Amino acid sequence: MTSKFTCKPGPGRTHRINQMRSLSGPRTNGFASNEAGVTSVFFGLFLVAILFVSAVALDYSRMVTERTRDQRALDAAVLAASNQLGMDNAAVDGETMAKAFYAANRTQNPNSKIKDVKLNSDEGEISAATSTDWKATLLKAVEKYFPGVSDDRNISVKAKVRRGNGTTEIALVLDNSGSMSGTYISDLKTAAKDLLQNVFAGVEGSDRVKVGVVPFAASVNVGSMYSGANWIDGTGSSPVHYENVSENRTRFQLFGDLGVGWGGCVEARPNGHDVTDVPASGADKLFVPMFAPDEPGDAGSALSGYTNSYIDDDGGSCTPYPRECLKYSRRGKCKKERVIRLPEAQAQARTCKYRNQPFIDGTGPNFMCTTKAILPLNSTKTTIETAIDAMQARGNTNIKEGVAWGWRVLSPSLPFAEGRSNGTSDNSKMLVLMTDGENWYQNQNTHNKSIYAAHGYASKGRLGTTYSRAAYTTYVNERTRQVCANAKADGIKVFTVAFRLESDPVTSALLKDCASSDDDAYVASNGSMLIQSFRNIGKQISEIRISE
Repeated sequence: MTSKFTCKPGPGRTHRINQMRSLSGPRTNGFASNEAGVTSVFFGLFLVAILFVSAVALDYSRMVTERTRDQRALDAAVLAASNQLGMDNAAVDGETMAKAFYAANRTQNPNSKIKDVKLNSDEGEISAATSTDWKATLLKAVEKYFPGVSDDRNISVKAKVRRGNGTTEIALVLDNSGSMSGTYISDLKTAAKDLLQNVFAGVEGSDRVKVGVVPFAASVNVGSMYSGANWIDGTGSSPVHYENVSENRTRFQLFGDLGVGWGGCVEARPNGHDVTDVPASGADKLFVPMFAPDEPGDAGSALSGYTNSYIDDDGGSCTPYPRECLKYSRRGKCKKERVIRLPEAQAQARTCKYRNQPFIDGTGPNFMCTTKAILPLNSTKTTIETAIDAMQARGNTNIKEGVAWGWRVLSPSLPFAEGRSNGTSDNSKMLVLMTDGENWYQNQNTHNKSIYAAHGYASKGRLGTTYSRAAYTTYVNERTRQVCANAKADGIKVFTVAFRLESDPVTSALLKDCASSDDDAYVASNGSMLIQSFRNIGKQISEIRISE
């Protein structure tokens, strides 16, 4: 017998199953709802963080830009004001200039202020600081989450400018010719001393700056104290030493015969050495003392165009010239006679006439030696100022000789050995050339073909073979270009100042060629501009730099 059984849940079981089903469904939906809320919170916080970081970055960028602008404006201000270092009333004028430059460069924030402007000419430095109120903008948006982050800030920057640490050597090559007389030489003295104020600010009392003064006119005076120097031709070794006399009597012997001292000027060296700084180690490299011969005619005469006759041609130990009577009186006395003179070239070349013949006042053997002696490189400002004050305006112009001796003053070798060796670390050599006229070598309608000056007489071939003033100027101009080029090749920076040369394009172009660059060639049409030109050159030379 087979039985079938059907199982059915009882009431209690059914209840438990239904209860489990009811619990499982709704509980799962609750978990999903809670996770969505957490994500929203996280997203909100993340968004605030992004906004904060963005606000900080953008406002910080604004603040950095503001600070950079402030620093640049302050740097420009102190650099501009540093021009007053060493000048009269530097503290007041420097502060005024600094504030003006700062305000001109801070138009984006007119509330910015410059403060604590201090100029110290003795130390050669100027310092200043700023105060700028800065306000946040984007950080205001997150102020409620991060209180205090958008508070105003004060931006402050500092700057200091001081002289560079290097050393500088300067040759002031200054025109002292006759055209510089009167107010012009006075303006030049003021200008040169203004330059000293700039270059010595902060370094006076040390040897970091040395300045030499080279006055020039038709020649350059090296100083009569060097008559026994081994670079001076005192024994007649140079091929040009005896070119104006008939016997080998040295120039110093002729000065002695006359009882007159050598003025200190020298001739240009022959054989191309006039535009070089090669040592005076050979006969043609020695410097020959200038001795202007007594030109034909009796003392003080202007026979046939000669302009420098200062003693009689048949005086001294010479046999007197014979005389021919042209007319006798009835008693046999000569009423009219003439002197039978030697030809002019022979009369000029005689050396006997200088012996024991008293020198008659006039131009004499130191003709065209009109300037004060060179001052070699010196680190004492008052000594340099004294040399500048002693300058006098007389004579003609030889720019080439001025440049050549300016170069030699800067040289580490003789004749003047005060310069530091070429290539010395952090040492600069500068030459400042100023002139108000063209190279001028006066021609003459005599056997000499010219006056006597640094190149001797033109008849000796040392100014070319075309005997005219224009030809002489052209010749010396080319030699001037050459000496400028040689000096620059030797590491010298050349500044030039063309003074009152508006109507002389040839000399203006010559000076521009001589300068190291177009920016180093200055033009001054009057005394005020001359002073400003030297002041600007002094500022350039001072090697001002931002130090912090």
